[in-house]
Amino acid sequence: MSCVTRRVLTVTVTLLAGVLAACGDGQLGPKPGPTVETVSRVDVSTPATTIAPQQTVQFTAIARSSSGSAIGTVTSVWSSSANGVATVNASGIVTGIAAGTATITATAGGKSGSAALTVTSGAGVLAALTANVQDRTVQLGQTTQASVIGRDLQGAAVALGNRAVTWTTSNSATATITAAGVVTGVGVGNVDLRVSVADGATPKTASVAMTVSSIPGAPSNARVDMFGLNFVPFESVVKQNGTVSFVFPSLAHNVIWDRRLAGAPGDVNTMSNVTITRTFPAAGVFNFTCTLHPGMDGRIIVSP
Repeated sequence: MSCVTRRVLTVTVTLLAGVLAACGDGQLGPKPGPTVETVSRVDVSTPATTIAPQQTVQFTAIARSSSGSAIGTVTSVWSSSANGVATVNASGIVTGIAAGTATITATAGGKSGSAALTVTSGAGVLAALTANVQDRTVQLGQTTQASVIGRDLQGAAVALGNRAVTWTTSNSATATITAAGVVTGVGVGNVDLRVSVADGATPKTASVAMTVSSIPGAPSNARVDMFGLNFVPFESVVKQNGTVSFVFPSLAHNVIWDRRLAGAPGDVNTMSNVTITRTFPAAGVFNFTCTLHPGMDGRIIVSP
């Protein structure tokens, strides 16, 4: 073989190797993409197979491969065999409509799975709430009791059992409410007391309106003495922009305000044998304590 022939052969082999390398791992054509798992079946589950009209329950679908492993990249499409009995949304939340039986189906990757659901007549099953409050109007600083009653579709009372009950107010600057439903008027105005009761995928809710009124004839001045380890009186009422005199005895005390309500005056540091005044430009209920003597508390109610 001549030198010229050998040079041509060497160049040809080198070029061919470069082409194969560019095609990937020495193989002609593009590299294969990642393997997409094929859906073999869809498992559908639900924590409750019987609900009442207006109740909801969360259905869950899991797409699985032929080996039984879950495929997390597949989205299921939900459907109901009887929308007049129960409907299902895109997230798998099923809502009871009327008494009967429906099959809830999830489809993914061309495969389907389903579970049966029975909707009862609703008698004796929680369908709605009624919120009440003992006093629809309270004066500033007063308390009252809120309550909630569960009802079925016929309006009959239904026990709430151990369901979680949560109370809130539309304006905590007007009224506060405890987990037990004890309401305190802390500002003048109207407010809604709202209750939520856990029930399946969607909690039941209700509300009741009430009013917190001012205190007629509130004085412009008040006096708080410190007898022993007590503020006397525990509660004083003054008109907005009124003044309260704190009379300190020989035993040292202080007056520290609860800052959770805006508008509280400045604290009074440890004092004895002196009278200190504070003015209240904002309406509301202002709690205070003597931090030197635990349990020595009081409050000032400021009315417009």
